[in-house]
Amino acid sequence: MNSGANFTEGRPVKILIPISSFVDREKIAQALHALSVFKDPKVVLFHVVEVPSRTSPVDTHPFKNEMAEAENRLLPIADWLRSQNYNAVVRVVVARDKVEGIVTEANEGDYSFVLMMKRKIRGGIAKLFHKSTSEAVIRSVKCLVLTTLMD
Repeated sequence: MNSGANFTEGRPVKILIPISSFVDREKIAQALHALSVFKDPKVVLFHVVEVPSRTSPVDTHPFKNEMAEAENRLLPIADWLRSQNYNAVVRVVVARDKVEGIVTEANEGDYSFVLMMKRKIRGGIAKLFHKSTSEAVIRSVKCLVLTTLMD
């Protein structure tokens, strides 16, 4: 895990925000406000098109339409973030599952933070059988992971 000292050594701050389908702009803005101590961070809105496959590497060509749809869903959010003076970009990838895609991007993309939007915590027996994407990402990435609870 990175220490806070790494963020002051001249390297730009990059924040990865994985988004599956629903986006709460206000929650993103609140979470980014907590990171406003860093000057001009690059914010990457990130989506993984899941393609269960046993071949390596995964061929992206057959999934161009799904990738374009995801990008079109994220572009208005990126535009909104840019109107709020954030340096925001969109990135869509194909991976075998969302955790693998997020972890690969975070570890290979030299990110400072991953900002995870976490759904309401389940209770009772459902909690025992639920696999949390956030928990899997926290265990596998090299950078800091911040989570924010979505309503």
